Amino acid sequence: METEQEKSERELAEKLNEEAAKRIKDDPENKRVTPEEVEAAERAFFEDDEIITLRDRRKYRIPPCNLKDARRLMKLLKTVNIDAIILNFIPTENDELDEKRQQDLFDVLAMAFKNYPHIVTKDEHGEYIINREYLDEYLDLNTARKVIDMLIGLNGLKK
Repeated sequence: METEQEKSERELAEKLNEEAAKRIKDDPENKRVTPEEVEAAERAFFEDDEIITLRDRRKYRIPPCNLKDARRLMKLLKTVNIDAIILNFIPTENDELDEKRQQDLFDVLAMAFKNYPHIVTKDEHGEYIINREYLDEYLDLNTARKVIDMLIGLNGLKK
């Protein structure tokens, strides 16, 4: 049985909670979600694959990354030039760095096409083996950028 004081305290607490919830709900700062962010969040939550067509005229489904690939993707995105894919192929004085930059780009692309064995397979250590010749032939610079943007969007990452 509630005493009169306990009842008034409970009612006051309920009233304060309702007011606080209304303030948070009505705060314009909490309503600043863009439609793109909503769509990206829904895609990540429901794991919708993106679909892209390569120059071989086949449609490919790009899935969200698993946790291992997502961590690797975040690291690789720091080393790959996303905005101008061609810059990853410009030679510098350091051949080793040039090859690493290109390999990082192909590693990112491998995450997108990991479900297609004619493009990507895994070795005995679980590392991706990329059919670079296939991607060189059927993936253009613009589409490569779209694929990377799709991976970023599917995984809720920001550039």
